[in-house]
Amino acid sequence: MAIDLQAIDPNLLTPIRNVVYESLRQAILDGSLPRGERLVESELAETLNVSRMPVREAIRKLEAEGLVEHQPRKGAVVKGFSEEEILEIYAIREAMEALAAVQAVRRATDEEIRNLEKAMDEIDRLCELGEEVGASEIFEANRVFSEAVIEACHMPRLIQVINTYKDYLERFRRVTLANPSRRELVRREHRQIFEAIRDRDEKRAEALTREHIRGALEAYLKGFSRPAPSRHLNGK
Repeated sequence: MAIDLQAIDPNLLTPIRNVVYESLRQAILDGSLPRGERLVESELAETLNVSRMPVREAIRKLEAEGLVEHQPRKGAVVKGFSEEEILEIYAIREAMEALAAVQAVRRATDEEIRNLEKAMDEIDRLCELGEEVGASEIFEANRVFSEAVIEACHMPRLIQVINTYKDYLERFRRVTLANPSRRELVRREHRQIFEAIRDRDEKRAEALTREHIRGALEAYLKGFSRPAPSRHLNGK
């Protein structure tokens, strides 16, 4: 089994079972563990430098989530997302977030506009620091901006539906924002979306949001469909 996973530091304060679960989940979502890959407890435990128990728990949790399935004579196998499922998720995201952007144009308060500007300024500041800033900080700043736009729509049921997909979408964003060139493009797109909302331009806000999400889909699919390089267990 070829796995792109890092050994887990046993001194982490976070419970090991949570770290194992997040590591496996992210590997499935970013394609490092592709559809059809067998999940062998003993090999995963050795790779991650943990006992088999947290691996077993993580696999059960991933199965309940629909990312792993048990197959006869194979055991636990990655189900992941097909390209068709990813296209569906992004189509839903585009429709919902475009509506949220339009409603933010109509309903955002002056204070919310100021908060959007502050969030955008923070993205600018981090991007200008370049390599001094980690991907997680960039992701967090962009997450704050995106959530501020959604909250500014003042449509509780729409926000609730968007939050249903939030966990998947955040992990997809982590994959795309890991690319430095994509970060700069996202910064420009978010700046344009902010300006459209600030200027109360519904058509522009909707069009820019749709364009942004289609670009995110294209970026994700490039990484998703790229053949995984040859990897070995923990350097062995």
